[in-house]
Amino acid sequence: MKHTVIDFVQMLETVNKDGRKHEYLIDDIQVYEDYLHYKREYVNHPYHKNLEYHLFPKENIGIYALTQYPNLNVEKAEIYKYYVDMVSVAKSTEKWIVKDLYLDFIIKCDEKHYVVDVDEFNDAIKSKEMTSEDISSALSGLDNVLKGYYRSFDINEFIHSLIERYANEQCRIFNNIRRLDYGT
Repeated sequence: MKHTVIDFVQMLETVNKDGRKHEYLIDDIQVYEDYLHYKREYVNHPYHKNLEYHLFPKENIGIYALTQYPNLNVEKAEIYKYYVDMVSVAKSTEKWIVKDLYLDFIIKCDEKHYVVDVDEFNDAIKSKEMTSEDISSALSGLDNVLKGYYRSFDINEFIHSLIERYANEQCRIFNNIRRLDYGT
């Protein structure tokens, strides 16, 4: 199972998956009581240049908005534009730990959308890797993203509706920018 630690103080995203650990510098981060947003470079990828992450713990979803390099000569159907993980989140004052719950919803650059990794979700249930709470959180997250997306078939509209709900000035608990030259 993949676990990601988002450390506000170090401005570091650490991904632990299959015994491997990857660390990525976060360029810009804002943390609210029930919403986290950051930007960083997408390291060593042939299509994706940057990513923007929106984490909504109460919705059980983390949404990656991916920015591609200009002038790519690749079929749009091959490139992810948005990747939504179903997650559960453990929060502390300096970091949030995000547990990936296998189910994913993706939108590709050709605007087609898919629910993926249902086989991995099913295998995790069979192997008892997931608790009943994990299973419920994953299904709740999938329900939330599908209902939100299907309202208008516009993922940005859905993201903005969640930001309005969870990100107000009274709830901001952390804000930091690593580099001022970050460009998307």
